Amino acid sequence: MKNIFITTILVLVFSLSALEFFREDLDFVLSEAQFEVSGTYFFRNETDREIKRILFYPFPADSSYGEITTFSAICVIDSADVSKGFSDKGANFIVNLKPGESKGYFLSYKQKIYGNKAEYILTTTKAWGKPFEEVNYTLAIPKEILLDSLSYFPDSLTTFDDSYKLFYHKTIFMPDRNFQIFFKQ
Repeated sequence: MKNIFITTILVLVFSLSALEFFREDLDFVLSEAQFEVSGTYFFRNETDREIKRILFYPFPADSSYGEITTFSAICVIDSADVSKGFSDKGANFIVNLKPGESKGYFLSYKQKIYGNKAEYILTTTKAWGKPFEEVNYTLAIPKEILLDSLSYFPDSLTTFDDSYKLFYHKTIFMPDRNFQIFFKQ
């Protein structure tokens, strides 16, 4: 019940602000000891007034995951650092959009892995009240790591001498689960 209440409040806050999170293009890199996430997150202001918000970016947290070793957030247009700090639970960053403007923000983090699972949180997309218009993901995995399962099946795969790269493309995408990678070393 508490989660439903929090989700309802988030939907109301984002609806009232008219800030839209409509696309993400991300690269995931899995190694034996860490999971890296980097890419561009796209936001849009459909109002006639400027929007400036501090957004919370959650990190997965359970016994399989260790500390976040780095986090950065940069506005793609002017290369401004928009990061407002991070902890093992998540990070804060500033989004600032003029009326009718769309902007990309490049975010990246690295998280230590202690188990056989890596995860990127997708289910918070529901709090925005609408699906992504488009997502593009890549997942790079060295060949010495054996995949056990994936929460989303890739669209294609490229094989290199020492690694694999999986490609994902989705439109009108409302995630019903997080992006999870289960593996054996």
